[in-house]
Amino acid sequence: MRRLPGLIVPLLTVPLLALAGCGGGGQTRTAPPSVPASPSPLSPSPDPAPSPSPSPSSTRNRLCVPTTDMTTAERLAYLKDLSDSSHGASPAFFMTDSGVYLLAKETQRPCEAVPFQLSWFRVEMTRAGSGSSARYSFTYAPIESTTLSAGPRDGRVVGSVPPPPKGCSGTLSVLYVGEEITEDDLPDGLNMPGGSLDWSLVTLDADRALSAVFKPPAGASSC
Repeated sequence: MRRLPGLIVPLLTVPLLALAGCGGGGQTRTAPPSVPASPSPLSPSPDPAPSPSPSPSSTRNRLCVPTTDMTTAERLAYLKDLSDSSHGASPAFFMTDSGVYLLAKETQRPCEAVPFQLSWFRVEMTRAGSGSSARYSFTYAPIESTTLSAGPRDGRVVGSVPPPPKGCSGTLSVLYVGEEITEDDLPDGLNMPGGSLDWSLVTLDADRALSAVFKPPAGASSC
């Protein structure tokens, strides 16, 4: 367990921050209401029937991206660069408080399921003061780390739903590729959610981190 000595996280003393721009690509996504879960891992999509002498143009025009032979660095860059055509510049590989989602453009879709890592941490919260002067101290404790796969179909990744907050403990979920995220990679401060959402995006300094989501307990004001 990592305790942050002397660290306190104030409740917002200014109007609650809009979640856009709080982390990730600067946009907040909500879970798509009707996207089916994407099994993890999935069987690879069949490649087009091979011809005796495939031309360079036919290779370039294939409607998926081969990922099997990618290095860790290439896989990280690929997942970071995926964009969702229906949401402008929004990332197509993203996380909310309900799990990890893939909503890729057809021309960027992986030909097979792409592995990634997911770690969950318990955030123990202690409240001091009340009203606008209320402040929180907290500690991180690892819950679980796992390897899952996304794609090639769109949907929520099976097994990516985070453990729910409980008591005075919130949940921090971190999506990444590469070496395991540790408590030393976690931020020294967390913003309480603002606006209509009860969770917030979190920015980590670790380059291998794709996204992070913090969800405090519902009864945080009583902790």
